Amino acid sequence: MKAIVIRQPGGLENTRVEDVDKPKSPITIRVTYAGLNPVDVNVILGKVNYNITPYPHIPGAEFVGVVEGVTSSKKFKAGDRVVVYPRVYDGSCERCRGGSEELCRTGGVTGVASNGGFSEFFGTDDEHLEKIPDSMSFEDAVSIPVGGLTAYHALSRVGLRSGESLLVIGASGNTGWYSLILGKLKGARTFYVSRKKWVAESGAAEWNKEKVDVIVNSLGSAAWETYMDYLDTGGRVVTFGTLTGREAKLNLAHLYTGERSIIGSTGGTRKEFPELIRLISENKLKSRVWKVFEMSEYQNAIKEYENRDGRILLKF
Repeated sequence: MKAIVIRQPGGLENTRVEDVDKPKSPITIRVTYAGLNPVDVNVILGKVNYNITPYPHIPGAEFVGVVEGVTSSKKFKAGDRVVVYPRVYDGSCERCRGGSEELCRTGGVTGVASNGGFSEFFGTDDEHLEKIPDSMSFEDAVSIPVGGLTAYHALSRVGLRSGESLLVIGASGNTGWYSLILGKLKGARTFYVSRKKWVAESGAAEWNKEKVDVIVNSLGSAAWETYMDYLDTGGRVVTFGTLTGREAKLNLAHLYTGERSIIGSTGGTRKEFPELIRLISENKLKSRVWKVFEMSEYQNAIKEYENRDGRILLKF
């Protein structure tokens, strides 16, 4: 089979499409689409914060496909349309036993801590798969594992409630878009910061320096100080990205005198994954696809990533 393979860390020059062995697993998936996310771009360019294994390495954290072959499964058969939970986890550490697979002591992100789905086929098992509802397209389903699940888990972690006000910074990104539409679904008054006018299609209002109860910051340090002053007393900020930097200043007096909270979030749990799929299906929530590139065009996809105007997908 063909796959996008990183031969050694650091740069597009070390990555190419080549032939590799087809996986031998309980379930083999023929990959149809993969989403391009910051984690994938950074893995290819050698800019991640964590260890990549193995090398040579196949990236790709977010992908969907059709079950091609089954040697052992109680839930899936050939022809099923499926989406993959994007985490490696052992199921036995105290984090996994407590339902926090995203924090597994020995795990990590698929496509980082293991080979990923930027390939024609992917091998997995029952534990990592969910069926895609008939009413949902591959193009919408492929945005669930990383963008959708990250936002869903973050809003759960921050305890967003109906009637509260939510500000999403970097709202045109995949996680930002899902934070808005899921926040609105929860009954929050939603505001966004983005140069992209189409973000208003989410039903949110452009932010005009209102005080808010919750801030979603997926951008990192560049957005930190500007917006923290607008977090109301008792407010919470949830953060899960470092696109603009990892270090930020913090006004401790502002934090404790208003009983404000800062919450970190990463990925989502295995239990949340099917919950989110049902929620998106029942409410007919859509992602915004900008461009679709063939697997052979992956270098062009990565070069256009910073200038994207919606989702970039790879088609296999």
